[in-house]
Parts: sequence; structure tokens; C-alpha cells
Amino acid sequence: MKQNNSLDPTLLIRYLEAKEQLSPNERAEVIQWIQQSPENQQEWEQLKELWEKSGQASHITQVDEESDWYKVWQKMQTPTDPASVRKIPQSYRWVWQVAAAVALLITTIWGVQQFNSSKPTQSARYSYVAQDSLLLVNLPDGSQAYLNEGSELSYNEGFGSQTRTVQLVGEGYFEVVSNATIPFFVHADSTTVRVVGTSFNVKQDGQEIKVTVNSGKVAFSHHQDTLLLDPDEVGIYQPGLQLQELKNSDSNYLSWKTGTLRFDDTLFPQVVRDIARHYKVTVQIDNQALRDLQLTSTFQHQSLATVLEEIAIVLDINYTYQDKHITFFYN
Repeated sequence: MKQNNSLDPTLLIRYLEAKEQLSPNERAEVIQWIQQSPENQQEWEQLKELWEKSGQASHITQVDEESDWYKVWQKMQTPTDPASVRKIPQSYRWVWQVAAAVALLITTIWGVQQFNSSKPTQSARYSYVAQDSLLLVNLPDGSQAYLNEGSELSYNEGFGSQTRTVQLVGEGYFEVVSNATIPFFVHADSTTVRVVGTSFNVKQDGQEIKVTVNSGKVAFSHHQDTLLLDPDEVGIYQPGLQLQELKNSDSNYLSWKTGTLRFDDTLFPQVVRDIARHYKVTVQIDNQALRDLQLTSTFQHQSLATVLEEIAIVLDINYTYQDKHITFFYN
């Protein structure tokens, strides 16, 4: 029988980890060592307690820093007076070397848990995606956002209580409930739209961002550059340029939301641009003379085929439609 400090510490580790894998002689050796003296019994109970708390120790046999264990052990004792912590017996140094690693593992796990618990809790984020059709989002403050197909809107938990901020990717039309104390912000890429209570459209097309005001006033900003927009005014952001302010000449900019196309003596090139955008097709004018034509008509929730037939009859022209491509030409 090996005496106290001559017992192989890895045998204790193997016993703690999977004693059923030890031979009968090895298990008997550990038990006999534990029962040999009250000191051995005490060392064993303390080591086992640490092992059970750590949950693992297969990699700790190389640790030999008694001082680390001693510091940890002091912190774990109650009371914390150093005088009340007994000196580690030299004869059991090898046991405490193993225990040191276990205690350090416990301390590390505890530290990670404390760090994670001290992190500020991230608020929930709500996202809405208009996949195949228009999507209406009723915001917590009573405002409404209409998302064009393929667009996404998101905001954080607590919207409406202290802030009213949304993130937009794509195109959206907003009807904002008035609240002078909590402004409404729309972030689209690197631009910001700030309103109190109004209705407006924000469209992100590649790197270009366009804000069209329907009612009220809107502040449209990119870094330090800001435009104040009134109804029927448009703000345009293009990379590398100052913000541009224009009068709105696009009567059908909201056709994606209303489902209505209106033309009032509209030149044919503008007609085909609106049709292409609304129905997501490409359109070609095959004859230069077609560009001088004008169309007066209103289409409400009508199919593309119906619209093409009416245009052909009213303007006395013809067309082909194949693979989402339309070509207009004279007979």
C-alpha cells in the first residue's frame, strides 16, 4: 500500500471521473488510502466536493500552482479572515495541486456566468417583410407603415414609449400619428427622415433614396446635409452628391399601394415607365413617333393584359408581350 503523498494523484482523478473503469485492486487502493487517516478523509471530501462542482477535470493534471488554489480557497471560506484558513500540509501538496486546477475551473465558470449576467439585456427586435404583396404594419403608437413587395421594416421593443424609430429596407409609405414630444424617425441606409405627424413615402432604389411628402413636413438628412420638405416635394439622396429637392411630377408614385394608375394627357414615355414599375416588366417603344402620343385613362386594380389592350385600342397601336417584356409599335 502506498502511503499518503506517494499515492499516484491520477488514480484519484480516474476514480472521481469513472471509478467503474478502475480495476478492483485500484479501487481498493483508493478506498484504503481514504480510510487510512482522518487527514486523508478530510482531503478526499474537500477534493470530491470541488470535483463535483466543476463537472469536469480531465485536463487538469498538469497544473501545479499551489498558490492559485490557496488564493481561491481563501475566497471560498467563511469567515474570510486569512488567519482562519489553515496552512496546506506539505504532505498533501499533490492533492491540492489537483484541487487547485478544479477550483480555478470553478472560478472561471463563475466568472463567465457573472460576466454574462452583467451584460445589459438586449431588447427584442420586431421585423416585418412584405414577401409577395403589399404588407400593412400597424405600429404600437398607432402609426401605419405600408411596405412594398420585397421591403422590410424593423424596430426595437419599447417603440412609442420613449422613441419612435424604425429601420427601412426597400420602399414604405408612412402615415404617422402626431406626437410633438416623441419624433418619428425612419432610417434608410445612411439617411434619416424625421417627422412629428405626417404622411410620406420612402423608396430605396439601389444606392438612391427618395422621400416624397404627401402631407405635413419632413426633415430629410444625410449626415449634416438636411432638407425640409413640404407636400408634393421630393428629396433625393445619391452617393457623393448633396441632397436634391424637387417638385413631385410623378402622379403614380404610390400606385404600388393604391393599385391605381392615372394618366392625364401623359406623354407615352412616362406611361410606359409607370407601367413597367407597377407591373415589374420591361417596356420598349419600337417607333420614335410613339413618343409624341398622349394618354388619358385610369386603371384601378386591373390586370396587365387588360391595361395593354385598352392602351392599344385608345392609341391605335399594337404590342407584343413575352417573358415580361413589352414592345409597343404601330400596325
